Amino acid sequence: MKKLLFTTLLTAPFLLCFSMLLFSSSTNLVHLLDVIFLIGLFFLVIGSVMLVLQAGFFNAFISTSKHFFSTINKREQSIRQFEGKNSKKTAYKKEYPSLKKILLLGAVYFSFSLIASITVVFLGY
Repeated sequence: MKKLLFTTLLTAPFLLCFSMLLFSSSTNLVHLLDVIFLIGLFFLVIGSVMLVLQAGFFNAFISTSKHFFSTINKREQSIRQFEGKNSKKTAYKKEYPSLKKILLLGAVYFSFSLIASITVVFLGY
């Protein structure tokens, strides 16, 4: 299932660009490469956000804000004392199994469109 999804994500933009080339009279190669570039950039941004969340960049902010709000709220303090709970720091970690594939997909689209755009511009196709 994961291989099918990855293959679909890999081939769908190329099929979209090819169909744009066939059915549109005003589309040229530079516009198609721009679309592939934007798709690659989208995958890179999504993968980067997932990487930042997976690495736990915001864990310290979340735990300190929870601790701060629990200390200024007297009702929360009394409930914690009554239940015998202390303020443990919980780790908020999210694992994304498809993170490497999304980053690789974005890098492939980004690199392909960048190299092809440079080639088209300098060779004049």
